[in-house]
Order: sequence, then structure tokens, then C-alpha cells
Amino acid sequence: MRALRLALADLRHEPAFTLCSVLALAAVIAPLILLAGLRAGVIAGMAEDMGASPRAREIVNTTNLTLSPDWFTALAARPEVGFLIPRTRLLAATGRLEAGASPGHVIPVEVLPTAPGDPLLRGVPPPGPGQVVISTGAAQRLGVGPGDALRLRVILTGAEDIFRASLTVAAIAPPSASARDAIFAEPALGRGIQDFIDRRAAGTEATTAEGFRLYARRLEDVPVLVARLRAENIETASRAEDVAALLALDRNLTAGVAVIAAVGGAGFVLGLAAALWASVERKRRTLALLRLMGMRRAGLVMLPVWQALVFALLGTLVAAAVAQGAASIVNRLALLGASDGRDLARIGMLEVGGAGILSMLAAMVAAVAAARRAAAIDPAEGLRDA
Repeated sequence: MRALRLALADLRHEPAFTLCSVLALAAVIAPLILLAGLRAGVIAGMAEDMGASPRAREIVNTTNLTLSPDWFTALAARPEVGFLIPRTRLLAATGRLEAGASPGHVIPVEVLPTAPGDPLLRGVPPPGPGQVVISTGAAQRLGVGPGDALRLRVILTGAEDIFRASLTVAAIAPPSASARDAIFAEPALGRGIQDFIDRRAAGTEATTAEGFRLYARRLEDVPVLVARLRAENIETASRAEDVAALLALDRNLTAGVAVIAAVGGAGFVLGLAAALWASVERKRRTLALLRLMGMRRAGLVMLPVWQALVFALLGTLVAAAVAQGAASIVNRLALLGASDGRDLARIGMLEVGGAGILSMLAAMVAAVAAARRAAAIDPAEGLRDA
């Protein structure tokens, strides 16, 4: 701690040198923090645009399949899966819906299975037996709301071949849940429709699922799940290509920032190393006298190291303030184009903390040469000019 006290006292004794060193380091660090903030803002904005709707994480089978319960169990166990539920074949998942209070006004609807945790029904309790969550458009067309009665019919051939179900509206789905008229119900309703169709067509009940409703846990999990399904020869429709492009842009921007940081860091190290070396050279006699007065070689070595760390800390703080000010100007004036109310540059603790850690490490590297020079000082040098 004695070395630290002496280092701080020396910096206070030379305020002009200290200020110039801190500002020089801040001039290197501030652009790097701003670049990191711009990268974070651009990627976060694009991710928010893509992830605003669960549809970005949706993976849909494009053909009817034959999927066993074991298949669903194995896929649901994967960490990339956020929501998975079996569904009936595509053509069987439709019916005719009418309001109980307004018979005769019929609209075609898609019957979608749902369960707790459905990404499309965030904040909406899942329906119970005999209940459905109806899409906003369908509810408006039928003029129904929570608690109202509905009748669902599926007609095959002839008026006598009809599947009927009396339902109750449990809730209205969010407008983003479905662009088509649809009802979300327990899987039993869809299975009942398919069993009805299959008994009329082949006289057997379905024991497997012909499709699925699948949502990845995160955006970056979409390409992983699509690749797994493709390996099983399951064709899907998703936004995997868009997600992959976003992830590639993130990697490229990160690499670009890293290259610029490396160049700037090299300048940081060389500039600070030169300043510390010059400081040791100017104070050779003083440092030699300290050795004569009993200061250990380790304490002498730590003097430029402590000063380098102080420069790095103060430089990072000044740089963070400058970068925050520049980011405010960028965000306020939308210098990089329309931001739709979002910040184009987002400088948080991660960016500032990362810059601080890197600058501290670079400072210690920069102090090596000066520390070795200080360690080589002969105590006798303090007596030559006495």
C-alpha cells in the first residue's frame, strides 16, 4: 500500500502530466465504447423487431406427417424447444363456427391446439374443457366475447355427416395471435374432429399426430431446430434464414469492433508505455533515493503499475462520460437514420465494464517495460549527484 500512496502522491504532484495522460487514454477508449454501444443498439433493435412477435420463433410443418408420442417426448426434452404440442392434419383443423346467440352467421375457422405456456396467448389463461380462446378477428365477425356460447360444426358429405361441438368463449386472443379466424382449444377438440373424419373415411381412430405447433425458446434456437427436423426429412417453414442472417451480422459486427479495439488497444498500450517509461527516466534519482531509504525493489516496481491502473481507471470513466454524451447526440438526432423511437446506441454497464477491464489489462501490459526499468535502478545512483 505504500507504493500506492507514493504513486498517487506523484500523480498529484504532476497534475498537468496526469491530466494529459488521462485525456489521451480517454480519447482512445471513448470511440471504442461508442462503437460497442452502436453494435449493441443495432443488434438489439433488429432482435426486438424480429422477436416482438412469437411468430419469429415459430416452426411449422409444411406436409402432413406421422409422429408418435415418443417423438414429441424426445423433441420436447431438447433445451431449444420453448413450446411444443401435437396438432391434427392441416385439412382436418378447420370447421364452421357460429355464435349461439346469432345462429345462421357462420364463419370458417382454424382449430388450433393449445396448452399452458402457449407463446401466442401470453397473458391469456388456457381454455378448459369445452372452452376456447377465439381470435380477435373471429370474435369481431361473430360479435362474441368472454362467456358467450359458440357452436362448431364440421361437415363431410351429406347433411347427416356432421361433427358438432358446443363451446364457450373463455377469452379473446391478442390481435397478434392469429391473422386468420381461429379458435384455440384443448387438443381433445382437434383429436375429436380428426377421429370423426377418420372414422367416416377409414373406420379407424388416429393414434399418431400429423403435425405440430413448435416454438423455439430463443431466436438463435430456430436454426438449430430447423436443422434437426431437416435431418429427419421433415420440411418446415420458419424464419430460420432471417435469424441466421441476424446472428451472422452480430458476429461480423463483433469481429469488426474487436479489430478496431485491437488497433486502438495497441495505440493505448504504446502511448501509456511511453509515458510511464519517460516518467521513470525523469525520476531515476528520486527512485534511487527511495531504494537507499529502504524501499524494496517490489515496491519500486509497483509504482508505474499503480499509476498505469489509475490512468486506465480515470481514462475509462472520462471515456464513458464522453461516449454517453456522443450516444445521446446520435440517439436524439437519429444520425444513422430513423430509429423508430429506439436508441441506436445503447451504452450500458456491459460496454463500460468491458472497456474498464480491457483497459486495466492493457495498462498492466503497458507498465511492464517501465516496471522493469524501475527494477533495474541502482540505489547508488541516488548518491552520484548528492
